[in-house]
Amino acid sequence: MAGASISKILLVFNHMGLSAYNARTFFFHQKNFLLPVVLSYWEHHQAALIQKIQKIKNTKHAVWSGDGRLDSMGHSAKFGVYTLFCNTILKVVHFELLQVSGVLGNAQLCF
Repeated sequence: MAGASISKILLVFNHMGLSAYNARTFFFHQKNFLLPVVLSYWEHHQAALIQKIQKIKNTKHAVWSGDGRLDSMGHSAKFGVYTLFCNTILKVVHFELLQVSGVLGNAQLCF
């Protein structure tokens, strides 16, 4: 969950003499246990945030900010991230991670 590469973690564990799962087992556990729990938690949290926004008396006056990053000049990005932030409650309410396909201007959801 920390974001480190499993191959580097296994290499460090090997040098330290620690036994650990192999990469295949790690990815199995990540796919079947870890990611579904994280996604479920986010969906419940997001629903609670939306309910909180809806309970605000002047929902029409809720302030929203959005940002997206797909590519920088001179660099080739494989993914784009778009975020929707509610300034009224100071929380990120929604985000999308998109994978850039081979066709210029065409993006697909990663999930």
